[in-house]
Amino acid sequence: MTIDLSTLANAAVENVEELTDAQREQLKKMGEEASITEEQQGTLAETAFLVIVTPDGQVLAEPDINAPIRTRRPANLDDFQRAGHVLVDDAIAIKTASITGQQMMQMTAALVDQQRTQALVQSLKL
Repeated sequence: MTIDLSTLANAAVENVEELTDAQREQLKKMGEEASITEEQQGTLAETAFLVIVTPDGQVLAEPDINAPIRTRRPANLDDFQRAGHVLVDDAIAIKTASITGQQMMQMTAALVDQQRTQALVQSLKL
């Protein structure tokens, strides 16, 4: 969680008993100088990413929302729907590939164990 300096300073001024009056005044001043204006606040979000539709129709998810982009036109509902479907389908494919990879590793480990057991049985001539 990120807390801006003004929030931290204001909380310290009010709650930290060991501060001198000079320290409280300095913290209050720092908080006022660092305060975020209404325009800077924006929408509070847990996370954010850009969904980009390239000129050739590819849909990309960019984790850096400050990445420089140039758009030819504003997005419309069709763009939202198509890009959303592509992202969901890609996420499902990645998850499926991951699960398949895990299952293959488990099967490989089971085969290795089986071969060891079989080699042990043969060496004991049971």
